[in-house]
Amino acid sequence: MTRPTDAIVTGFTKNGELCRRAFAPLLELRQQNIIRDIHYVTWDSAALDGFVAPVLDLGVSITRVPQPEAEGNPNQRGIVYQTHNLDAALARIADPATLLVKLRPDFLFRGDFLKAKLHSFETECAIPAETSFEGIKMPRSPFSKKVWIPWADANQPFFYEDAAYIGVKRDLEKLVPQNPAAPRAPLADMDCGSLVHVLRYIDAFLPRYPIFRRYVDNYGAFINDLSYRKGFVGMLLADGFFWHMLAAHAWILHTSFRIDCGTQDDLRFYPNTVNTDWSDFGALRLTAPYDHVEMWRGNTNAGHAVMPAVMRVYGRLMDDAWPRSLFTARMADMPDGMLARLLRGVALYDTGCLKQIEDAFYEKLRAFREQHWVRKRAA
Repeated sequence: MTRPTDAIVTGFTKNGELCRRAFAPLLELRQQNIIRDIHYVTWDSAALDGFVAPVLDLGVSITRVPQPEAEGNPNQRGIVYQTHNLDAALARIADPATLLVKLRPDFLFRGDFLKAKLHSFETECAIPAETSFEGIKMPRSPFSKKVWIPWADANQPFFYEDAAYIGVKRDLEKLVPQNPAAPRAPLADMDCGSLVHVLRYIDAFLPRYPIFRRYVDNYGAFINDLSYRKGFVGMLLADGFFWHMLAAHAWILHTSFRIDCGTQDDLRFYPNTVNTDWSDFGALRLTAPYDHVEMWRGNTNAGHAVMPAVMRVYGRLMDDAWPRSLFTARMADMPDGMLARLLRGVALYDTGCLKQIEDAFYEKLRAFREQHWVRKRAA
């Protein structure tokens, strides 16, 4: 590892012990001269002073910024708050080539795991030199290096973990939506909270992958309800256009991201989505998929087949094995030449070659949501 490395921590947690544990590995790696500086950015509200107090004596650079004005529901406000916080943290770093580990005070790295990720970053996160697959020229990554993320969804494009990631500053700046307050119709639907994750990542890829232009506007059908998705995922996988999107997304994962959740308890995340009582650290609950890492990893059957990952209600990937094997090995359940045909359609998208099946897909998407969600909730 040769480049300067900093840590940025954004937001706050209501449990002091959790906060201290989040900073502990960063402080240890700073003492070892692996991390240079640690920057903590959160709101300047006096109501948060007690939650910031555990950081005051750690020798960390603390920046308190005004909370921006945001309107709408929690989804709509959340993307504004997260973007503003990250933007303020990135502004603390002068050199665009600096390596950054970004996390929240409710996200815990095991020290040795983080140390290994930082030491191996230059090699593990190198962008592949080859931008073609079986003679089909595909877009090059918008990043200078792959961005490390703990997990990604195989069947829900750009739905990745956004509480923690590692990358070069000039690349992470591309994860800041340029206009987070712009009206996004699906965000008005409280059932579409995961769109906040998607918006973090998709904008960097839309200019090179126009096949995803209509995805965000129609994200209202990608509802994270277990019973709904049991039928929804089956509908998706029976559609030819969606398979073109899956292939494009798999190529993006393969060429732009390093997915690695490690082993159980290398990473732990205690968000307020699964916790309400913050009085006792020992009683806090891990959120999925951090509570059963090996179960999620094993169920993908990576390296042998495509379907086990994408046919799950939630297609969580714990490492790179699934997208990598798609492009480097023969999949038992994918006919020869099928992946190349799908990627050819992606590469030629702007010719209009997929327009008919794309229109049919989004009509099917709207109809499915109306029948299996809107009408059922109204009954």
